[in-house]
Amino acid sequence: MLLFSVLFLILGFFGLYYGAKFVIISLENIADRLNISHIMVGLTILSIGTSLPEIAVSILGAIDKVLGIDPNIDGIVIGNKVGSFLTQITLIIGILAVSQPIFVSKWELRREGPMLFISILIFLFFSLDGILTQFEAFLMIIIYTIYLIFVIWSERHLQKIKLDSKYTEKERLDAVSFEPVKSPRKKSSSPRDFGIFLLGLAILIIAAESTLLSAHDLSKEFQIPENVIGILLVGFGTSLPELFADLTAIRRESFGIAVGDILGSNICDILLATGSGAILINFDVPMIILFFDIPVLFLALILVIYFLWSEKILKRWEGSILIGFYGVYTILKLVLFQI
Repeated sequence: MLLFSVLFLILGFFGLYYGAKFVIISLENIADRLNISHIMVGLTILSIGTSLPEIAVSILGAIDKVLGIDPNIDGIVIGNKVGSFLTQITLIIGILAVSQPIFVSKWELRREGPMLFISILIFLFFSLDGILTQFEAFLMIIIYTIYLIFVIWSERHLQKIKLDSKYTEKERLDAVSFEPVKSPRKKSSSPRDFGIFLLGLAILIIAAESTLLSAHDLSKEFQIPENVIGILLVGFGTSLPELFADLTAIRRESFGIAVGDILGSNICDILLATGSGAILINFDVPMIILFFDIPVLFLALILVIYFLWSEKILKRWEGSILIGFYGVYTILKLVLFQI
């Protein structure tokens, strides 16, 4: 039983990765056909696309709760969003920085940095009573939509005045190879794109369900609270698309894509992904997440923004500190989870 749970969890992680990738492939092909600019593709399809595993886990978790398949799935679902956020801004960014120092533009930090803090505060405020309601989830989705509209407007404004033309011309990831491309690929057929989209969506749904049920089984097997499994295990697994995509971007010196994707993806995770599931049914928020994990998340975010802002370069030693931060947090989480 334990072996099967681990096997299906690993298969679920692979499915979440490839399902999200197939969806991104189809959507980018459609964007090419509609002549949508590269930077718009990066800001919308890429940032939301790499968050599809978190979105799928949230929606499938809500459906499982509605149908009574797992009425106590809340800890895994909510823990997944917090865990994915924390994993990306410490472990993932740390790995990227250790592989190669990362340059970040301050205008991007001025825009995404405050919104990262705001998104966490919104989640914290809505969850203080221990319940994330459907109405609160609706507000989270609306807030994310407004933010996304603002981002698109600001990027279009930057394109017009050509303040940062090297990024608008270059920075887009090919959905097949996750490598930057300068021009749209050869247009494919609509039926093929639609087929790839449906295939990716089906894989996502199956993989999300497999991940949730396997995580639940492991939680019961080892007598570990579901919020711990959601934060440390599922949170790491659903962060893999960002890691693979951004490592490729770093190797190609497209630093804006790498950091921009992580920052945008985290905002999407905490607002859109959480809201997408909670809008179907109320989620209970474990108190340990509010009193331990969220403060740690704030501390990690302050540390990351300080490193990025101080010299506009995230150095290797700073990346090592972020990886160490994640390691210490993991140990504390495993020691304190029974509180």
